[in-house]
Amino acid sequence: MGSRPLRTVLIGAGNVATRLEQALREAGHEVVCVGGRERKRAIPEQADVFIIAVSDRCISAVALELQGVSGLVVHTAGSVSIEVLPQEHRGVLYPMQTLSKQRETDFRQVPLFIESYSDLPLLQELASSLSGNVTVLDSEKRRHLHLSAVFCCNFVNALYSMAARIAEEQGIPFSTLLPLIDETAAKVHTLTPQEAQTGPAVRWDTPVMQAQTDLLSDPQMKQIYSLLSQYIRDDKLRFEAHQGSAL
Repeated sequence: MGSRPLRTVLIGAGNVATRLEQALREAGHEVVCVGGRERKRAIPEQADVFIIAVSDRCISAVALELQGVSGLVVHTAGSVSIEVLPQEHRGVLYPMQTLSKQRETDFRQVPLFIESYSDLPLLQELASSLSGNVTVLDSEKRRHLHLSAVFCCNFVNALYSMAARIAEEQGIPFSTLLPLIDETAAKVHTLTPQEAQTGPAVRWDTPVMQAQTDLLSDPQMKQIYSLLSQYIRDDKLRFEAHQGSAL
């Protein structure tokens, strides 16, 4: 493993907790799982690290339960400040990845963003045993990183859901779109998002755009189509203006 086994207490039962438990065990750490809202056992008072992997709104309440524990207390949320933890020995261990109970994850490839005032070496030791991609990042920058992640993951996945609705209503399986999805994601490994953009909005092909809007019966999807098309157009103009000013 390359680091000493740590006694860890994991509080949570959702997607992050499930995948984190597996990663901790694979890294050779001792893991005591106490569950989430419905506790399977009492929270031990002593451990090297207590990991709060619950929903954002529940972190502060769980942290209050850990007032008397001996060890480093960390939460795993991207948008929640380290200051929500009242403990002197506190930190953040944020895995920036979409995690699901139903899907295995190679945690060694998951970017981990950490923060701690007095216990950074211990937190770095733990994080480095789980992933080969560890970065120290403060709460304010982490909030913006999490916002970026929502746009490129959660919002994009919602668009997949819309695409599936449109295709499947015509008897076309969603799997038909997978090669396009894969290539779109692959392109931004070598091109900027602005350089990779294609389609009627970037060309501002209004006849095609109007025809496609007319095909949408859902008013919300019509609005999303129009807003995104306008953003793509404006983003292209900003990009071209920036390129011109750099000459």
